[in-house]
Amino acid sequence: MRDWARHTHGSPLYAHLVEVIANDEQLMRIINRIAHRPPPNLLFGGVQYLIGADDELARYYLPLTDHPLPPEGAGPAFRSFVISHEEELVDIGNTRYTQTNECRRCVALLPMVMMSRFDSFHLVDLGTSAGLNLALDRYHYRIGEVEWGPQSEVDLVAESRGVTPALGEIDVLSRTGLDLHPIDPVDKDHRRWLEALVWPEHSERRHRLRAALDMIASVEIQLIAGDALETLGDVLTGLPTGEPAVVMNSYSLIQFTPEQRDKVEAIVGEARKHRSVHRASMEGLNKADDWARLAVDSGDGMKQVGQAHPHGEWIEIYARP
Repeated sequence: MRDWARHTHGSPLYAHLVEVIANDEQLMRIINRIAHRPPPNLLFGGVQYLIGADDELARYYLPLTDHPLPPEGAGPAFRSFVISHEEELVDIGNTRYTQTNECRRCVALLPMVMMSRFDSFHLVDLGTSAGLNLALDRYHYRIGEVEWGPQSEVDLVAESRGVTPALGEIDVLSRTGLDLHPIDPVDKDHRRWLEALVWPEHSERRHRLRAALDMIASVEIQLIAGDALETLGDVLTGLPTGEPAVVMNSYSLIQFTPEQRDKVEAIVGEARKHRSVHRASMEGLNKADDWARLAVDSGDGMKQVGQAHPHGEWIEIYARP
């Protein structure tokens, strides 16, 4: 549990509650009942999903009060809330998933997608959630000194710590998202769950999520429910003959076993017999990694090309795209 603390990324409340859970046998028993990964994300998300403005715990959560109490005092109220809602929280943790709710990850995905050198291509996203990343060409970007993209309600700003990314024009021919449980961007409950996965103090992320969900509701995206290992091959086979594809992922393969990750690459390898396929991956697969590793593969093996903050606050590209 304490190993997860370094992933709290700017949430003093969660940083404190990690210690509260780790030191409490009953809370540890509850979190160990959560089957889906990562259990801390799902427990914290479940609490935010269930909490009401009248709950004592709400006094510590920024979305529910303009002046939250210091996080150091939240332990007793958190413990009481979790224990009294144990079955609901376990059910959430065993039926829902951590799903992409941060479109600013596109500041890392966009340069990697452009490393394909494709002028036009079909875009496929693994673990797509609501399809936020599939609209990467519809956002406006300011990455270091580089500005790119159309006028948009969603402005993605990131620090550039490495080589300045070279961003050019692209034409996305189609957008397909694969997910066990796709998120409908206009469904109120689906939106509520995605917001519950945002850290309480991250107001900017919450506002960006709402704007992105509103925007992508008008973008033509095909969402396919099911196991990506069963759907990816058919999706790639079903694209128009000879037209290139980009298959990308961000913090989704972390929920796969090493054997399942290998199978993803094998499916892509089989598809390359019939078309050009570029891979763009943003993952934190190693527990020792504090940041996301950025890697690409156009058919000659996956190569790390940079790293990035998990929420896209900064990127470091090692080599110019």
